[in-house]
Amino acid sequence: MENASQTLFLEREKRVEDAIACRVPDRVPILMVMGSFSAQYAGISHKEELYDPGKSTDALFRATLDYEPDMACPILPFGAPMEALEYNQLKWAGHPLGDHTGYQFVEKEYMKADEYDALLYDPTDFILRSYWPRIFERLGVFAKMPPLRNILCYYMGATMGFLPFGTPGGREALEAMQKAGEASMRLAGVLLEYEKKVTAAGFPILFGGATQAPFDTLSDFFRGTTGLMMDMYRRPEKVMAATEKLLPMMIEMAIGGAKSTNNPRVFIPLHKGQEGFMNMEQYKKFYWPTFRQLLVTLVDNGLTPIVLAEGTYTTRLEILRDLPEGKIIFWFESVDIKKAKEILGGRVCIMGNVPMSLMVGGSPEDVKSYCKKTIDIAGKEGGYILSPAAVMNDAKPENVRAMVDIIKEYGGY
Repeated sequence: MENASQTLFLEREKRVEDAIACRVPDRVPILMVMGSFSAQYAGISHKEELYDPGKSTDALFRATLDYEPDMACPILPFGAPMEALEYNQLKWAGHPLGDHTGYQFVEKEYMKADEYDALLYDPTDFILRSYWPRIFERLGVFAKMPPLRNILCYYMGATMGFLPFGTPGGREALEAMQKAGEASMRLAGVLLEYEKKVTAAGFPILFGGATQAPFDTLSDFFRGTTGLMMDMYRRPEKVMAATEKLLPMMIEMAIGGAKSTNNPRVFIPLHKGQEGFMNMEQYKKFYWPTFRQLLVTLVDNGLTPIVLAEGTYTTRLEILRDLPEGKIIFWFESVDIKKAKEILGGRVCIMGNVPMSLMVGGSPEDVKSYCKKTIDIAGKEGGYILSPAAVMNDAKPENVRAMVDIIKEYGGY
């Protein structure tokens, strides 16, 4: 890293860390999780973005250099590894969607209502033998295996336990996993080169690990929204027990990702804690206990959660005060920014709240005006990071430029 780039790297890192700690930095930081914006900016298709890591990282690097956020965002072109396994929880460009279509999540009840006990008794066995065959078309053979705990507790179990892998379906699964592993190795090499390149240019990486609130994991990937809504009324104790069972896994995922990347910042998108899904009583009962424990544990381990609060979150602000001070970013999609500053100012770093509807459909003048008002409110006395309200897919380049320009014109302290 050249001296000038190293100086910029340290300045940007300090600027963001000061905001996280609710101190006053030299100016309001600006962060952008670009998503597909960088691909659109560079003129490559969604399919190329997902299947050609070289093109997608080059596009992200170009957008980072051109717009100069205070940290670069990571990227994950997942097309090849996921196609090898025939992953069916997503549809994406080239599999089977058109080349210029964004990816879509396919929500189903991948865990049935009567399978809570199996998850609670042995979550790893349930995931491998019940869940994997439902989400990976190529791994159906795992459903034919005996419980994994039985393979190692007696030599006859080990002798016959792997029999399914001798079948045509077993060979198909092994070939698919090998293909996915090789694609992941190639992807890891490209991502490592991107990280070296972007940090050498003076940009820290925004986050190195990711995880979810346990309730969101249970709802998003196992029971589905409708299933879990019913469960909160029909089997509430099972729901709470499942979130507690998932909590150590979510902690492990976050810590493991942060250690492997040597980056203490952990991204946590929230999907079901918003006002439109559950009321405050339900939030306190089902969502908050394990979510709070996740955040506290990560902070205790020296990590910085970056929490994307999707949906509206104004009525949740008071409860967020019960968190470690100066250690967490709350990236709001939709919140009363004045109330957020009044309630959380000096305790939690506030980020975002510039509507994507404005970034996509507004004019540069609209963006500048909104950002200026937001800086006046949330930027007062530090502890605020300017950012679009969500991932920047489909934002107009001229509106992104307007956001960058207003920081240079108006963001200083």
